[in-house]
Amino acid sequence: MSKFCRLALIILAVTLVFSGVSSAQAWRGMGRMAGKVTDEGGAPIEGVTVKVYQPEAKGGTEVKTNKRGEWVIGGIARGGWQVDFLKNGYEPRQITVEVDELNSNPPIALSLKKVAPQADPNVELRDDLERAAGLMNQKKYAEARAVYQTLLEKYPQAHQLHPLIARTYYGENQFEKSIEHLRIALEKDPDNVEVRLLLGNILVERGNAEEGKQLLATIDDSKVKDPTTFLNVGIVLLNQNKPAEAQTYFEKTIKLFPTYPDAYYYRALAHLQTGNTDAAKADLRKFLEMAPNAPEAATATKILEQLK
Repeated sequence: MSKFCRLALIILAVTLVFSGVSSAQAWRGMGRMAGKVTDEGGAPIEGVTVKVYQPEAKGGTEVKTNKRGEWVIGGIARGGWQVDFLKNGYEPRQITVEVDELNSNPPIALSLKKVAPQADPNVELRDDLERAAGLMNQKKYAEARAVYQTLLEKYPQAHQLHPLIARTYYGENQFEKSIEHLRIALEKDPDNVEVRLLLGNILVERGNAEEGKQLLATIDDSKVKDPTTFLNVGIVLLNQNKPAEAQTYFEKTIKLFPTYPDAYYYRALAHLQTGNTDAAKADLRKFLEMAPNAPEAATATKILEQLK
């Protein structure tokens, strides 16, 4: 190979190397920008991230401000630069700066605005829910509902408020309104056991027994934690002269809560309505053994005496 050819290859290799470096760091140059970041009162802010980026070259770098709020970035190319100022607790800022490599660029004076503290919605919800619960305990249903509805307007995604609103309507005997909100809650959260139980209870109570019982039948009994849940359904059916159906719910209660005396008392009444006096006596004796001082104890004793 001739000397000319070898020289040509060397020149080509060097050119390729330097062209690759130039392409990879096209934002590099002899330019410089600097500035100072302060808050709205003029106090310097330390630790602000200053990011510079040149869109054309698709590259850039970043620094942080010092204790005096000052920053300097050198070795950058001329042209337009996007500059971002970022720090937690402050609103971000973005500006565009034109850099001249041959002449000095004026310092950039910039202020950042503090971010307004945001109220924690969980704290607000907790405080308002506790206030509403207090109103419910005082049977101030309309006032409690106003609290829940205000929260629902502010946080429309909080569908858990619908059952609480339903309880306020139930307390005022506005059953249709109560059912309406429970249906909304169930639509939003179909697997919510508490809502299913509450809606099923009210439907049975209001005479829509079939739909109520179908809804209650979809619930895993093991997830029922309150003995009055099925007991109340049974009492409603008993009052509707449906002792056989009522007995089913009393037996569910006894199976889940065998130490709950009221279930035995009401099952005894269901047995009496169906003519099963032996079973009624056994349940009444069990009830008196478990709760001799209960308000219904006198009635249970009198019934037993009449059955002898």
